[in-house]
Amino acid sequence: MTDRHVLPGQHWYEGVLFFGYSPPDILDAVKHFEVRDDDVFIVTYPKAGTTWMQEIVWLILSDGDFERASKQQVYFRSPFLEFKDDILNEVGLDLANPMPSPRVIKTHLPVKLAPTQLCQKECKVVVMFRNPKDLCVSYYHFYRSSSSFGNFKGTWTEFVDMFKDGHVDHGSWFDFTRSWWNMRQHDHDNVYIVFYEDMKRNLKKEIVKICDFLGKQLDDKTIERISENCSFESMRNNPMTNHLDVYSIDSKISPLLRKGTVGDWKNNFTVQQNEDFDKFYQSRMDEFNIPFQYEL
Repeated sequence: MTDRHVLPGQHWYEGVLFFGYSPPDILDAVKHFEVRDDDVFIVTYPKAGTTWMQEIVWLILSDGDFERASKQQVYFRSPFLEFKDDILNEVGLDLANPMPSPRVIKTHLPVKLAPTQLCQKECKVVVMFRNPKDLCVSYYHFYRSSSSFGNFKGTWTEFVDMFKDGHVDHGSWFDFTRSWWNMRQHDHDNVYIVFYEDMKRNLKKEIVKICDFLGKQLDDKTIERISENCSFESMRNNPMTNHLDVYSIDSKISPLLRKGTVGDWKNNFTVQQNEDFDKFYQSRMDEFNIPFQYEL
């Protein structure tokens, strides 16, 4: 492990790189977070469709409470567990602890840094995966637009190397993905993996599957309305989900909800970058046979 690409405000925590909004004391506290049996955790690597899944799961568990969803930001209804904002005096743990059940809680942490009670309780864990090429592109634009990442001014080429090396906030995508894939493969029935691309292909079908996993029975009308409410265009135009009010994100550079497409990586990776990325992926992930989809 080297200090290459480490930017001001970053720190290492058990081999994972973080920016200041996830300080060591918060990461320590997350491990001891009191998990409830009826909690639902949304687990994603950054830019894998996190906000999308938060909104879907919250609406499912609330039996389609669209009125409340239209009045309260998704990041208050579904707090970010390892987040701390000194400017706003906002701490994800402090938001999550007093919330009434069932809670919907977001995290980007790998298994080793997640709450230790996650597999001791009967809580549900929805893990969302996105193909790493599209995710890398989306993360690059997020790095450019968010001051949380030290006002990054690097190039696309530099970012691809950072991403492969795990020198980005929340560390290695490869380590994160392996850790959660192994959890599900080792018969942890409380862990459910959803693919971003499947949701793009047939959102309503995937919502029904998520309902089944969560043990929620909703009528067809409610499921249809959730599907409509959670289309990419609807969420991008929804002030409760588009994060245009978040001071650290400059939407003029790149909005949080940018394109939401599958295959945009082809517009960014050069032929050589794509070949190099494939070789690197194979060296780290080939044995896992995770069915990622790079186009629809």
